[in-house]
Amino acid sequence: MHQPKCFLVLLLAWIAMSLNVHAQSVSSLESKAEKLYRTRQYTEAINFFEQAIEKGAQNPKTFYGLGMSYASSDNVNERIKGIPALSKALTLNADQFPRWAYLDLAKLYHLNEQIAEAQTAFSAYKKRMDVRDPKVREEAKAFEKALKNAKKFIGKARKIEVHDFGFEVNSEFTEYNPVVSADESIMAYTVLHPDAKKRTMVESIMMTTKDGLGNWKAPEAVKIETNARFNVGTAGISPDGEQMLIYMGGSSNTGDIYEVMRTNDGWTKPKSLSVVNTPTFHETTLSVTSDGKSMYFASNRPGGYGGMDIWRVDKDTNGKWGRPKNLGPKINSAADEDAPFIHPDNITLFFTSNGHETMGGNDIFRSVLRGTEWTRPENMGYPINTPADDSYFTLIADGSKGYFSSNRKGGKGLQDIYYFNMPEQEANIPLTMMKGKIVDQDGNPIKTSIKMVNKKTKESVDFVYDPNPNTGNFLIILPPGQNYDMIIESEDFMPYTINVNIPNQTYFYELYQMIQLKAIKQFGVTVGQEVSVKNKFYDVEQKTKSVINSKLFKESQLVQNDSLDMYDMMDMIVASEDSVAMDYLLDLAFKVKPIDLVNFEAEDEQMDVAKRIYYYDESDLDHLEKKVVDGQEIFTLPTLSVTEEAAKYRANKQAPKVLESRFDKQLLSKKFQVFFAPNSSKMDQKYIAELKLLLEQLNKHKDLGIEIAGHASQDGDQALNEKLSNERAIEVLNYFNHRGLVRRRIKAKGYGAVKDEQVSKEKARRVDIRLVDLTMYQ
Repeated sequence: MHQPKCFLVLLLAWIAMSLNVHAQSVSSLESKAEKLYRTRQYTEAINFFEQAIEKGAQNPKTFYGLGMSYASSDNVNERIKGIPALSKALTLNADQFPRWAYLDLAKLYHLNEQIAEAQTAFSAYKKRMDVRDPKVREEAKAFEKALKNAKKFIGKARKIEVHDFGFEVNSEFTEYNPVVSADESIMAYTVLHPDAKKRTMVESIMMTTKDGLGNWKAPEAVKIETNARFNVGTAGISPDGEQMLIYMGGSSNTGDIYEVMRTNDGWTKPKSLSVVNTPTFHETTLSVTSDGKSMYFASNRPGGYGGMDIWRVDKDTNGKWGRPKNLGPKINSAADEDAPFIHPDNITLFFTSNGHETMGGNDIFRSVLRGTEWTRPENMGYPINTPADDSYFTLIADGSKGYFSSNRKGGKGLQDIYYFNMPEQEANIPLTMMKGKIVDQDGNPIKTSIKMVNKKTKESVDFVYDPNPNTGNFLIILPPGQNYDMIIESEDFMPYTINVNIPNQTYFYELYQMIQLKAIKQFGVTVGQEVSVKNKFYDVEQKTKSVINSKLFKESQLVQNDSLDMYDMMDMIVASEDSVAMDYLLDLAFKVKPIDLVNFEAEDEQMDVAKRIYYYDESDLDHLEKKVVDGQEIFTLPTLSVTEEAAKYRANKQAPKVLESRFDKQLLSKKFQVFFAPNSSKMDQKYIAELKLLLEQLNKHKDLGIEIAGHASQDGDQALNEKLSNERAIEVLNYFNHRGLVRRRIKAKGYGAVKDEQVSKEKARRVDIRLVDLTMYQ
């Protein structure tokens, strides 16, 4: 009878003991979590807080500790995980926690783009905040302004899709400050990652380039020769990707900007940009105008309006850099402005700021130079900017795509690199991107330097436009409505000038230029050079009017990156019933490195063809042109105007063929002969009188030329006979050339031994001479 009572007592005791053990378990987990939290070991603390909550903990401090542990993370994705716990802690007992706890919750909602919830939490904070503290009031005012801006910009989100660059570039670490070449073929960026021993975090530069299909290749580390204690990061890149600006700094150095140049083996040793660097202050990023005459950079030097400010330094008329000038209070605020990027149009400035009309943290802003005044900085809006930090913006030359870095939610690491396609109405920047290649007659690159001079203003465009020595490729970005002289100095050739006329368009324009040089030789001696220029224009607007709209060029870039369905595009093209547009679309879809893929052999209405042969005996100082570039005199061959020569070329192609010469047939058919002694190339004086008569005819008629053919007998070996025939032809050539007949009008060649055995040895040792009509001579 007592057994049921005994069992009940034992059961109750067991339950009580279990509850006690459970309570001790939760308490123990909370205690461990609290200790880790106080020592700022937040990752470990999160583990114990969550275990305690899973076991039923209801202590508000546990939820608060969990929420604030998440909130202490550097990773936004982790930080916003603290919202539920912190919200519950304040719901359970808000008075138990610091008065700024609601502000912490509001900031988390803000980061998570839950603006309404952030405003509610912030209202609760304002009721508790210490209004007597000016710092508290200032912080609250700034946050309230950020909330207001976030609500406005997110509520009016732009129709832009922001793309994560992907795992090839973005990682669990920090990737930021992408710098992109004007043609979008090269991107360098900074990565913050653990060192080899995984003891500390270091900065280094990575670079990725596009393959033949337009896909970004796996990034590779850029090796820069520097102090091992220095961090190295990207600061800027030239339009052609051949020069890079880098930031270098360390624990004992405030950080400065350096330049490096691409070489066959990598990059040159960093060279300090002393014009912007200071010994005791911080210079971080820099951007150079496309004409090379101005630099925009960020610095915290004295004379600014806040922390970091944006400054500008200009070259004077003598090509020397002046003193840096602050851009003023319209650009620089009491907060920080950094990462300036001046677009190749030289008037559109992008920069990062945590002041102005920011929606929280750093935002990207744009301002345009109107005369001497900058417009009010404009926030680029959502989703380019978010309540997180969005920085380091760069825009490619045609305005169609922007790159930047951000620590926004949804990223893979602490900061990631993103890109987006600019809306059409904002992408039409009326520049001309000129891509060219300079090669010899066999297609090999030639070591070359280029100087550009505005014909009207006489000002030089003196940025890094020299062709890559490995490819011969060069890139130049020019504003519309200007006429330029390209003064080109190619190794083993005389300096020459090509005139380039840039149309006065209101849209992005592309010009692809192939320059081919050929040495003109007579008997192994270079006597002149042929300069051949082919310009192929891609007028983006005209190409797309009959299709969809002027997004066609941009769409080709999207196809390259698999972000647009090719079949959808085909449907749209087919609907337009435009075969020309279809061909153009296909051309764009497969064209990634245009200068390598443009068919310069297929001449059409889009191509200007110009060719000119220069003979050096016509190129004394009376015939050379003097060009002055930044005070330096350069004597070049007469200017080749592509527009004029191309017009002549077209006219000649369309003109009816002239089948007969205007000169007397008897004059042209008459052959003159000079005979030589065995093994001799010395001309007998008895022939001079006859040669004088020929020279008189040549001086009288400028369209007449002379053909000289040297011969030898079959005595001796082939090499000796070729040598004799050449020397005999040269002997006659020199007679005319030394008396003022330029080589352009002399066609001379040695033919070796006479093959006809019926010709005697005496008759074989000769030079044949005849007059030719140069207008018909082939």
